[in-house]
Amino acid sequence: MQRSFVCLALIVLGVASCKASGEGTDYGGSGASGGAAGAAVGGAGGTVTEAGLDVGVSDAFTDVNPIDTPSNGCPGQVQSFIWIANTKDGTLSKVCTTNGKEVARYFTSPQQGGGDPSRTSVNLHGDMVVTNRDPASGSSSVTKFAGDIDDCVDRNQNGKIETSYGPTEIKPWGEDECMLWNRSLGAGASIGARATAWDGNESPETGVGGHVYIGALLNKTIYKINGDTGEIVAQAATALGHYGGAIDGKGNLWTVAMGCTLGNCTIERISLADLNDHQTFPVHCGYGISIDAKGRVWTAGQNMMAGTGGCVSRFDPATGVNDYVITGKMDFNRGVAVGAMLSAGYVWAASTNGDLIQVNPETLEIVRRQPVGVQEMVGVAIDYEGYVWTVSQGGNAAHKVHPATWAITTVPIGSGPYTYSDMTGMQLRGVVPPPK
Repeated sequence: MQRSFVCLALIVLGVASCKASGEGTDYGGSGASGGAAGAAVGGAGGTVTEAGLDVGVSDAFTDVNPIDTPSNGCPGQVQSFIWIANTKDGTLSKVCTTNGKEVARYFTSPQQGGGDPSRTSVNLHGDMVVTNRDPASGSSSVTKFAGDIDDCVDRNQNGKIETSYGPTEIKPWGEDECMLWNRSLGAGASIGARATAWDGNESPETGVGGHVYIGALLNKTIYKINGDTGEIVAQAATALGHYGGAIDGKGNLWTVAMGCTLGNCTIERISLADLNDHQTFPVHCGYGISIDAKGRVWTAGQNMMAGTGGCVSRFDPATGVNDYVITGKMDFNRGVAVGAMLSAGYVWAASTNGDLIQVNPETLEIVRRQPVGVQEMVGVAIDYEGYVWTVSQGGNAAHKVHPATWAITTVPIGSGPYTYSDMTGMQLRGVVPPPK
């Protein structure tokens, strides 16, 4: 199958899966994004063939897929997804953001329905990882999936990709060929792995390179993982029990502490160059975490000890100043995201009561708020067009919200979805300079 794409400005945005081809036989991954993965999930080694092209803003190139298969992508040339963990099912929903269709669903760990997946993170190429927090048995783990079917691996060499093509087609663990690797964290026991973020050092065109950083709640450890192979290349104990995490584009991972839900709220900066270089800072509230292009760290949550209710907090590392806005006495805010494109110029927070809250990032004024789903709203993210997505744990759904009209499209997904991290990759794209 041969397909031609015109990337236009999408390469700069980092949103389209317009890529050069690749093939390989590694169990854990090959092709453009799979790299040398394999040992992480016990597969045999193999070779990788790359046919990369240097793509500019308006260049066109041809992607030749050696395996003629159906697609679990979006219609058309723009491939943009939101990846939501269905915690109660142990599955992961891949939803096309352009049409609101769930195009694939996967088990995320060897425990299948008992994997307890939560945070997801998407890299500049469109590949993603999902972290399994506290599985029913065995270790916490992190699993990588290819964002584009061209980067999946024909491990059984039958000439087609064995994968999911919709929400009702879930392959048994180890049989889905779009799962590239799985890395166990901890010696057979849960470490409460939660904070999850790519560093943005991978190639947007091929997916090669880059690292994933995982922060654990129970042992307060940060893990640096090779994004191609799943190998743990470094780890260090830090100060906090990590709950959420985001990259600032300046060489740091920021995490928010579990204690924020009780009002004892702290965030931590960890240097990507040296995990032993870390520092904590107090903020008013926290649960979700995001970072804007100015390097300011945004958290949303509830300060129970202060009795002030829900808040959205802005911490500026350059000045050390923490400012915040109280959104409501009864609010328990969770996910937070920085707007882009249609939603640019605002910060968006999800409240457990089902409200989406729009905040001016400079004045910290609440611009608008309204219900967009049922209670137990946990996550919020921005897609490449700038639509605001929320995740409703209570409604087993995701909601796509137009930031100007507030028109809502509801997408049913799996059971108990619980993701409030960078599930579209737009937070990372907002802080990492585009390739030159």
